[in-house]
Amino acid sequence: MMLTTTNGNSSPPADEETSLLPPALIDKNEDATSTSATSSSLTSWIRLLSFFIASVVAGGIIPGQNEYNRLFCEAGIFRYACHNDDSSANNDDAAIIAAYDGADTLSSSCCPAQWLLIANTMNSLSIFVTFIFLVSGIMFDILGGRNCATLGCVILSVGLAILATLLQSLEDNNDNIIFANTTKPIIETILFAVGVLTCDIGAFFVNVAFWGFLFHLPTKQAMILALSNSCFSCASFIPIVISAFMDVSGYTLPSALLAYGAVIFVGSGGVCWMTVPSMEEYHSNALMVLGLPIPKRTVKGWEGIKEQLIGAKKVFTHPDHTTFHKISICVLSSGWLPAFVYMSMADPLGQEIFGEEGGGDGFSLGISFLKINTLVGLLVGPACGLLVDTFQHPSEGLIEICILMTVSLAVVTLLCGVANWMAQIVVLVAVSISQTIQLLLVMRYAVSLVALLFVTLIIVFTKSYLFPVRIVSAIGTVAWAAYIVYIKRKEPFPTSPTLLPEDEREIAKNFGVATIEDAAYVANMSPDALLKLSASSKIADLRRLSDVALSGEASQRLLRVARRNSSRMSSKDVQRRMSSQISFQKEFPVPAFAWNKVRKGSHETSFDCIITAFNGHGGFGGRNEPSIEWICSAITNDRDDPRRVEAIGGFFGPMLVVSEAYGMILELVVHDENGRTQVAASCACYPPGTLDNDGSVMKTGGDRYHFGLATFGVAPTFTNKEVTGEAFVQRLTAFKQDSEWDQRRKDYGQMWYVAVIGTHPKYQGCGYGTLLLDVVSNYAQETKHDCYLECSGPNIPYYEKCGYDVLWENEIAIHGDSILLAGMVKKYQA
Repeated sequence: MMLTTTNGNSSPPADEETSLLPPALIDKNEDATSTSATSSSLTSWIRLLSFFIASVVAGGIIPGQNEYNRLFCEAGIFRYACHNDDSSANNDDAAIIAAYDGADTLSSSCCPAQWLLIANTMNSLSIFVTFIFLVSGIMFDILGGRNCATLGCVILSVGLAILATLLQSLEDNNDNIIFANTTKPIIETILFAVGVLTCDIGAFFVNVAFWGFLFHLPTKQAMILALSNSCFSCASFIPIVISAFMDVSGYTLPSALLAYGAVIFVGSGGVCWMTVPSMEEYHSNALMVLGLPIPKRTVKGWEGIKEQLIGAKKVFTHPDHTTFHKISICVLSSGWLPAFVYMSMADPLGQEIFGEEGGGDGFSLGISFLKINTLVGLLVGPACGLLVDTFQHPSEGLIEICILMTVSLAVVTLLCGVANWMAQIVVLVAVSISQTIQLLLVMRYAVSLVALLFVTLIIVFTKSYLFPVRIVSAIGTVAWAAYIVYIKRKEPFPTSPTLLPEDEREIAKNFGVATIEDAAYVANMSPDALLKLSASSKIADLRRLSDVALSGEASQRLLRVARRNSSRMSSKDVQRRMSSQISFQKEFPVPAFAWNKVRKGSHETSFDCIITAFNGHGGFGGRNEPSIEWICSAITNDRDDPRRVEAIGGFFGPMLVVSEAYGMILELVVHDENGRTQVAASCACYPPGTLDNDGSVMKTGGDRYHFGLATFGVAPTFTNKEVTGEAFVQRLTAFKQDSEWDQRRKDYGQMWYVAVIGTHPKYQGCGYGTLLLDVVSNYAQETKHDCYLECSGPNIPYYEKCGYDVLWENEIAIHGDSILLAGMVKKYQA
């Protein structure tokens, strides 16, 4: 990275190549969390619960699909499926969905084929919602919780308007017209699918905004996520309210859906806007709670999603737990099957259980399931969340949850066919509990396809809804009981996560190393203890890791690791570096226009010039580098303070070592008033193809990084929070995270990279920095490449005068105080 020091002469602070940056999960201790201004305040709870109500209202269609199925069926959705069934339906089918007596009957409005088609369509659409959840996560990254939730309300209202328009068109057309035109069933199916999907996309956008509260109540994170899941259970009550509204007002379903959409647009949308934290508030609270800023973007677009999916596949197929993962998925699928039938087909199931003599009892089973599911969602879900918040590690309490799941499925198996309302209420509670557990363990939509195919085939071939419930709940009971035995005797739940090589590197990089073993050494704990703390759900554990990583003892241990690893570097690597330097000397001599002033330098001779230029200390006047000043002013404004000087030296010392070994250092030399030779300006640059493989000067934890630390020989002060202070670490972390300069360089491709350039304050304004830039530009012209650098916002005009154009800009902000960074390019002139 490159940042201007003065009058256009520039150079970088410790960018991600040089800095050891801890995970953004830190502060000093648990007491700091509890005393945070917003972490446990009553206001945060009021906002969260208000948003919970708004998100329940905006819960979408699929959670209440059992009642929606009846409403859509009576309104004529997919009535074309009954065209042939009207003349050939047998008595068995009629018994399954028989005509209801009284005004509130399904009567001839629904046939078995129509009901089953609606149910299967709804569940098929629910599978696609899994992928929408990924998109909603990206939207949360981009828009923040408040905007994401408000946008979700708008999208949901649009989806309801689409469904209302479709239903109104069905009311305005008679059956003869519908069946006369063979294209209308296709159009009807497409519009229905689009409407339902749009509604549930909006619902997911609203639901994902719960993440915005994670740092308002940091010790209740599982509770917040449980409330997020409970929204879907509680939203199953909404179609009951719609049905009651239709009975009282006399509105048709299209009008009721439009009214519901208006309530969501105005009511839920307004509440979301007033209660959900904005992006700025979310990041501000994260900074207060963790002590370090979190990245602006956690998912880097579609490429980030692709990487996460590939990583998930690798974890699933990891040899250590492949069998465990496969068995777990099969068991989870079996546990979801009974809930699938009750959620989508409770009406015809109830009619089969109680028979025709039961009159309206069958209808009451569907309504009762929605009511009990709402109640369980309100009580059991948050209770489980509170319980999980007490666990030290994610694996704790899972056996107890598995036992509860097994008991629930056993109750369904034994009592599902009993024609007694008390027995059925017990069954409904058991089904709702099993569904809530499924939501806690895995998104239900991930296994809906298995339920859809398996249960539907049983229903089609047996012409019964009760028989598949008995079968699948019995299978689930046996599967979960066997699962408990398997976990207890053969393969317990992992106490630490399965790590891919890239996961291990990410954790280790926070300690400035490349392996878990080295990270454990730096942290002065066992590898197992390190992994357990990394997987902990407690903020205090994550802070402990941060405090360890940012301590003076860890800095000294890191230096020892660097020396050890550097001594192990192969002789081939050393020879390669030496041959590269010899090649650079021959291939890129100092141009004639600068030969009497510019020379090839070293890290020892350039160090004092760079440190003085960037810090601006020493009484020489001039100005220092704006970004370095922004970071180091958090320590003190006194430029001669030893802490500032030492921290800046820790930035640039290893970087200059690596630049000399893998790139080249140019120095402009003058004679001072005493006739002594002095380096007036220095520039570290990299020919095309000489940066590290991730686009950095030296990848944190990599061979170059350790070589630079070991050769420089000083433990990095900038990783010692005890010396530099928390505010300094916060700014440095934000500076590194949000610039994303390594990835930008990697994406840009081959170029001459100006990593560091600075002019000693005593010689600023003499054009020395410009001359060094001209030398690098001359090299770039010879090799037919662009020149690339980074600088602070105030220095952009200078580089524009030197022929550079702005490629990207990024503002880094902490507590409202910001600095602008820019990437600039000087194109090759053919």
